[in-house]
Amino acid sequence: MGRAILGLGSNLPGDLATPADQLRRAVAALHALPDVTVCATSRLFRTPPWGGVDQAEFANAAVDVATTLPPLDLLHACQNVERAGGRVREVRWGPRTVDVDVLAFFPDATNPRAETLSQGRWGDELVLPHPYAHRRGFVLLPWADIGPEDGLRGRPVREWLAGLPPAETRAIEPVGQLGWRPCSE
Repeated sequence: MGRAILGLGSNLPGDLATPADQLRRAVAALHALPDVTVCATSRLFRTPPWGGVDQAEFANAAVDVATTLPPLDLLHACQNVERAGGRVREVRWGPRTVDVDVLAFFPDATNPRAETLSQGRWGDELVLPHPYAHRRGFVLLPWADIGPEDGLRGRPVREWLAGLPPAETRAIEPVGQLGWRPCSE
């Protein structure tokens, strides 16, 4: 069984009350997949929009999952969760009901440093680790909540986070817990 870190984001409530509710529904949908088990969720973070598109602030979180799916199949499962949440891809880095990115994949769940590198095997469809994860505060802050020692491009996530310019994390703030619990609890 492998382990993956997923990045979640939303700034449109869609058919729910808030973007945070979109993230909660996505986590429940991921956990309901037969080959995925949600092991941990980060706190919920409020983040300013990124990418130069005028839009509302985001709710962001990270999720640690155990999975028997290979990385590309996991990506496709995440995209199905996005579609079920009403995700429409109209503008790059634009508003969205829910975004579920595969940030990293660890084929040995007991070794958080042995990350899978895509090395072109999935073309542009899936690049592992996520090509921008190490430069984005809205990715690293939630990820550091659940896996600060995880390997990312040969360094622990906490080191990448500590090395970011202050402007990359200044406006990001925790706003509580994601509030998700496994269905069995």
